[in-house]
Amino acid sequence: MDYNEALIFLQDLCKFGINLGLDRIKKLLAFLDNPQEKIKTIHVAGTNGKGSTSAILTSILREAGFKVGVYTSPHLHSYTERIRINNEDIPPEKFAILMAEIKEHLFQVKENTGEAPTEFEVLTALAFKYFSQENVDIAIIEVGMGGRLDSTNVIVPEVAVITPIGKDHLNFLGTTILEIAKEKAGIIKEGVPVVIAKQEPAIQQVLEQEALKLGAPIINSGEAVYQQLDYSREGQRFALQTTQNHYPELTLSLLGDHQLENATTAIICIEKLMDLGWEIPKEAILKGIAKAYWPGRMEYLKSTPPILLDGAHNPQGARALARAIPKYFTYKRVIMVLAILDDKDKREILGSLAPLGDIIVVTKVPDNPRNQDWQNITEIPEIKNKEIFFVEEPTKAIDLALQMSNEDDLVVITGSLYLLGVSRQYVLKFSPLA
Repeated sequence: MDYNEALIFLQDLCKFGINLGLDRIKKLLAFLDNPQEKIKTIHVAGTNGKGSTSAILTSILREAGFKVGVYTSPHLHSYTERIRINNEDIPPEKFAILMAEIKEHLFQVKENTGEAPTEFEVLTALAFKYFSQENVDIAIIEVGMGGRLDSTNVIVPEVAVITPIGKDHLNFLGTTILEIAKEKAGIIKEGVPVVIAKQEPAIQQVLEQEALKLGAPIINSGEAVYQQLDYSREGQRFALQTTQNHYPELTLSLLGDHQLENATTAIICIEKLMDLGWEIPKEAILKGIAKAYWPGRMEYLKSTPPILLDGAHNPQGARALARAIPKYFTYKRVIMVLAILDDKDKREILGSLAPLGDIIVVTKVPDNPRNQDWQNITEIPEIKNKEIFFVEEPTKAIDLALQMSNEDDLVVITGSLYLLGVSRQYVLKFSPLA
């Protein structure tokens, strides 16, 4: 099996869709000699900020000299992005070798459980096997969806992290915010420290109750105090006081006030690792924070006109982007290229984003069954008086936005991480990173 054959095989597994549960992944990992038990991990759940927090953790631990694996989803350009060691994607040939090994066991898994493993379960198993074979010192494992029944929830981590929780994936995780919080609290393990990012009080209570029930030490990052010192479209500086340390000046290249909360959560997780005996110099924290990078999240491109890429795919993300644009950027008009999947809360997302857009170009995520009703936004009140264009092909939508823009405008591409995957690859051909 070569890499292209591995991709064809993996994409064929998409027909099984999302099927939450742990039976299949446990059986598959058992056939692979349980690689997840041979590595140390940090488990990261939440609705927003998982990827950024994971990127900051990875950067700090690398600066401390550790060999760091990271497993995230979805990818922007290639499946290999999801599985990385020291910021290097898994090599395509290694991906193919491991996929061939896993394929040999899928029939046995189906015989044992009555169901075939899903695409995400296979990728999760592949990530664990790769990290084990490569002897990583620690792996940052990001939950795919929810927590309790997510296929990553087979590990007993050094520390669990729960980033801000909001309404998303309602058709899988529950219809209320508290039901969703309960699902995400499912990553909390008996006796394992859990770092909880700042949450709404009711959500905080759900998480703390679960931790107390399991005897898991709770560290609330909301108890830390940070102060933004300055900011620009190039990055920001802030001061931080945790219960353990004072950091008078930290530099963060990630944009948006919400990233200060993610950075705080990551630093508190690092401090907990230090309590557990991990040797992480303070200098590694300072350098790691400064070097942290997470593409497609408030990513600024120095082009003419400038372009901002952000995967604001849920109400929380949309609100964060809407707050950040007028604060971090100067512009005459915002020309917005937008795609929102059908199962997302279009009304709430557009309620935040539409007021900023002087012109909105609505497009479609290609080859995605969750975006068939892509033009269905005209009944949303915030968009009724806007100048709107509908262009099905994303690259043509971007071309139109650029044609209508002047050098003092800002082009914002947002609404879906899947849209960013196509768009980012396209615009990077002629727009350098800031």
